[in-house]
Amino acid sequence: MEKKMKATCLKFVIVFMLLAAGCAQFPGERGPVFTDQEVASRPLIDQEELTGKMVALQRKLQGNSISEEDRPGAEALLEIYKLLQGAAAPSTNETQYRRLIARIYLRLERVESAFQPAGARGPSGERSTLDLFSNKRHKILETYLSGDSRGVINQVLELKNRFGPGALTPGINLVFALSLANQGMFKEAIETGERTVRELEKGPDLIVLEGKIAAWYSRLGREDAAMLWYDKMNDLMDDRTALLNHLKEDFHTTTNQQEAQLMPLPRILTMVEEKLQAHAFDQAKILLQQKRQDTALSPAERDTIDHTLERVEKTKQASQGREKEALEKIRGLVENENYADALALLEGLKSEGIQDYQVTDLQRAATEGFISRERKRAAALFLRARTAGSSLEKKEYLRQSHDILQKLLDKFPSSPSRDKILQNLEMVDRELAKW
Repeated sequence: MEKKMKATCLKFVIVFMLLAAGCAQFPGERGPVFTDQEVASRPLIDQEELTGKMVALQRKLQGNSISEEDRPGAEALLEIYKLLQGAAAPSTNETQYRRLIARIYLRLERVESAFQPAGARGPSGERSTLDLFSNKRHKILETYLSGDSRGVINQVLELKNRFGPGALTPGINLVFALSLANQGMFKEAIETGERTVRELEKGPDLIVLEGKIAAWYSRLGREDAAMLWYDKMNDLMDDRTALLNHLKEDFHTTTNQQEAQLMPLPRILTMVEEKLQAHAFDQAKILLQQKRQDTALSPAERDTIDHTLERVEKTKQASQGREKEALEKIRGLVENENYADALALLEGLKSEGIQDYQVTDLQRAATEGFISRERKRAAALFLRARTAGSSLEKKEYLRQSHDILQKLLDKFPSSPSRDKILQNLEMVDRELAKW
C-alpha cells in the first residue's frame, strides 16, 4: 500500500509541476486570432480513470483496509483526486489554475509528511505537531468541564478534520458522546458512545487500577494515602449507584410519557408545570410532544401545546444561563477557599432541583475543602491546649476543638472523611477526660 501511495503521489507531483510550469510562463507575443473555426481541446485528465481511482480509494477508507498510520495520507490523496475532477474543464482560466495548484500543493505536503520514513521529519516539527494536538485535547476537556457542549462538538470535529479520525482517543470520544447527548443528538451520541465503550472495555476498569494503587500504598506502610484512594473508590461507587437509581427513574418516566396520549390535556399541563418546577425541562417537552401526537386533539388544543413548548424552551434557556453563571461563581469561591459561601449557593441550586455532575463535583470539592480546613482549625486548638498555662484554658481550647469536630459530623454524616473526624474527636475527648 505504501509503495502504491508513493507512486501515486509521484504522479501528482509531476502533474503539479507541469501545471505550475504552464501557468508560470512569461507572456509571449500573441498570434493571430481565428474566430471562424472552433479548436477542439482534449481533456488534460481522463475523468473516467480519475473517478475509478476515487471510488477505489473511498472503498478502502470505508472498509478500514488502510492502517491508521497511512490514513491521513490516503485522505489527503482523495482530496487531491476531488480537486482534479474540475481541472480539465475548458472554461478554467489561469487564475483558477493557480488556485487549484496552490490547493493541490498543500495537500501534497500532507501526503509527503504521511509517507516519510521514520526519522525523516525534524524533531522540532514532530514536537510542534504533538504540542498542537495536546493543546487541542486539553482545550476540549476544559470546554467540556465548563459545560459548553456545543463548543466541545465543534472542537472535536475540527480535531478530526485536522488530524484524522485516529486523533479521537476514547477519552475525547467519551466527552464527545456526552456533549452530543446534551445537544439532543441522541443517535450520534449512541453511535459514538457504543464505539467508545467497546474501546474502553478492551482494557481493565479504572476502579481496578485505583484498588491496586490503594493496596500498593498499604504495602508500603502509607495507610493515609491508601485511605485516600479507598475514599475515592467509595465516591466512585456512590456515583455509579446514583446513576443507576436515576436511570431507573428515567425508565419509569418514559413509561408515563408513553401513556401521555391517553391523558386529558389539563392533566398534561399540570404535569408539565411540575416538571418545570423540578427543572426537568426535557421531560416536560417529551410529555407535550407525546400528547401532541393524539389525533383527537382540537386545533385550539394543539396551539396550546405549541405555545407551552415554546415557553418550556425559553424557561430552559433562561435557567441554563442562570445555572452557568451560578456555577462559575461557585467555582471561583471554591478556588479561593471560600467554602461556606460555595456550599450555601450549592444548597440553593439543589433546592431548585438542579443536580447534575457539575453540581455534584463542586459539592464534593467544597465539602471536603471545608472539612479539611475545619479539622486543621480543631487541630490548632488541640495543640494550643497542650501549651496552655492553666487548666481552665486547656479545657476551653479542647471544648472548642470538640465542638468544631462534632459540628462536622452532624453536618456531613456521610462524608468520606467521617472516620478521620471520629479519630480526631476521640483524641480530643481522651484529653478532655483528664481535666
